[in-house]
Amino acid sequence: LIFFAVNFLVFCPRVDRGPVRDLYWCTLLYGIAIMVGGVCFPRTPAWYESILPLVWITCLTFLPVFFFRMALTFPRRRNFLEKRPGVMRALWITAAILVVWQTVAMLRYFADPRPALWQGFAFPRFLAQVFLVSMVGLGCMALYRSGRKLELSREREQAKWLLWGFTIGVTPYVFLRTLPRLAGLESPLPPELDRLFELAIPLAFTFAVVRYRFLDIDIIIRRSLIYGILAGVLASIYLLFGVLAGQMLMVRYPRYAGAIQIFAVAIPVILYTPTRRWIGMWVDRIFFKIQYNYAQALVAFQEAVRVASSQEEIADLTQRFIKGELRLQHAAVLARRGEALEAAGDLDTSAEDVLAAEAALTTSGSPAHPRRLLASPNSTSRPDLEALEFPEVFADAGVRLALPLAADGKNRGMILVGEKTSERRFIEEDLKLLYAVRAEAAAALERVELVQIATAETLERERAQEMERMKSDFFSRVAHDLRTPLTSIRWTVQNLLDGVGGRPDPEHVPHLQAVDAAANQLGRLVNNLLELSRLEHPGARSDLGPVDLVPLVQEAVGTLRSATAERGVQFELSVAPGLRSVCGNRDQLSEVVANLLENAARYSPNGAAVEVTLDRGGDGQMLIVRDHGPGLSQHECERIFERFEQGRPSPYSRQRGFGLGLYVARSYLTLMRGSISAGNHPEGGARFVCLLPEWQGS
Repeated sequence: LIFFAVNFLVFCPRVDRGPVRDLYWCTLLYGIAIMVGGVCFPRTPAWYESILPLVWITCLTFLPVFFFRMALTFPRRRNFLEKRPGVMRALWITAAILVVWQTVAMLRYFADPRPALWQGFAFPRFLAQVFLVSMVGLGCMALYRSGRKLELSREREQAKWLLWGFTIGVTPYVFLRTLPRLAGLESPLPPELDRLFELAIPLAFTFAVVRYRFLDIDIIIRRSLIYGILAGVLASIYLLFGVLAGQMLMVRYPRYAGAIQIFAVAIPVILYTPTRRWIGMWVDRIFFKIQYNYAQALVAFQEAVRVASSQEEIADLTQRFIKGELRLQHAAVLARRGEALEAAGDLDTSAEDVLAAEAALTTSGSPAHPRRLLASPNSTSRPDLEALEFPEVFADAGVRLALPLAADGKNRGMILVGEKTSERRFIEEDLKLLYAVRAEAAAALERVELVQIATAETLERERAQEMERMKSDFFSRVAHDLRTPLTSIRWTVQNLLDGVGGRPDPEHVPHLQAVDAAANQLGRLVNNLLELSRLEHPGARSDLGPVDLVPLVQEAVGTLRSATAERGVQFELSVAPGLRSVCGNRDQLSEVVANLLENAARYSPNGAAVEVTLDRGGDGQMLIVRDHGPGLSQHECERIFERFEQGRPSPYSRQRGFGLGLYVARSYLTLMRGSISAGNHPEGGARFVCLLPEWQGS
């Protein structure tokens, strides 16, 4: 009966699983064989005496094959089955032949029940008993050897329970009764002792299956209590309303007898769900008090820690929670904030001890997969979790358990748990609570860290934006303040060159021209500064029209020629025939060309030429400016168009810009639906290419 209970309640719902399927057939066949008891002579005329012996023969012949297979698959499948698949097929065939042979001999005896025919059954039965003893012995040996090679503690314990159960359970029948009989000896034990020892097998199955989590016995107990009490309560409600009160009401109001009966049945149905919920809570409080109290406390902890705003607050909440719920003598929680560790708790540890503890906990597992728990010897009800070499820094501080606060593969701190006030071990429910608290605290620490990083980045970005705004405002004010005296200088120099007040001396003309060129260069810088704030406005636009690039470039070259004459830098203009006007803004294009030519002249060696080319390209026209300077690095080719981004200092000129010319040039070209790119010429020097669309008419 115990075998059948384990069979149908435990294994039958899981019969599709590999090793459990073998356990299922072992329990089924061995249970049937035990209940049949054996083959007796002489047989009685009862009808079942013709069926049960055949069932017993079949079960007891196939049972050792299932047991041998189970020894190779439970709790983990061995490679032997894949390497030698023919072994199991040979065993199945042998068992089938023995069953058929014994069945034929038995049926002959049933047809003519004479002692001579009964003796004809002896030889196949002898072979079946040899097969039984051999396979059970091999199965026990395989289970023993494979159990020693298992690495997981849970699997080793399961194998030990089964090995113990089978060894104790089958020893009287197989090795102390059947084996001596094969040798022609009498069994030293009475048959009744077989049944007593066979009880060890279902007990071993129960421990191996229920204790080691194939089946959660707590769930079965809880549901049995809930639905048992629920059935009693609902039956009492029905008796109260349907029998006692109902009978009185039907006597007084016979016309409503049917409605009263329906009402009496409806009340228990309506009360089913709330009653079940209430009974479930009551059962949890009474029979599962620890789990219930921990679950309720954990909900409150989750609500508190999820609104915590700092590592210190999370560490303090976690430390007070685990110390109060687990009733600890002392506890500590360390939360990492950047490179520092924030500590909360009452452990007497120094900063050096804290760092040593973190190092010990980190080395107990890989950073990506940290150890789930580090426990001192004899501290828990799970010896497989305890470390024989518990870190000395933990033991000296009175720590019994240590858990890393790890999230996303990153160690964010640790939980250090001291002795219980009761000095008892930490049970399974305590460990589950610690795991749940660790998960919540680690998630909260990760959230707080991300919020702090995001806040710091936001503040840094706002600070940078404010600095950019102040810089732009400063340059705009400076440009406005420079514009008036600069205009006066340019106007005065131009008047002197034009002979207003008298023609200047010939030796003074080059100096006046140099002043005029420098004033023009400074004027372009002032214009760039003034354009800076306008270009950054979201509504910036450009009034477009037809622009002829050839005279525009010639004008820019003529303006810069006097400024570059001292260093002997020349401008060479190459124009493709048949060029049309481009679509753009003349004033802005003048700034673009002037900035490009001035930049190329600054980086050109003395006496070198700046090559300017106008040609067709793509769907428009190209303006190409090439110098013979040191060229650009790959990094500079992208960043040189950023605002205030300056290239390397020119080895040929001491002039330094503000990093605005190329930024303004790109901004202007973007407004004109054009583009600009920078690179290096194959023969050396930097090369800037501007692409502008051709004018298509209004």
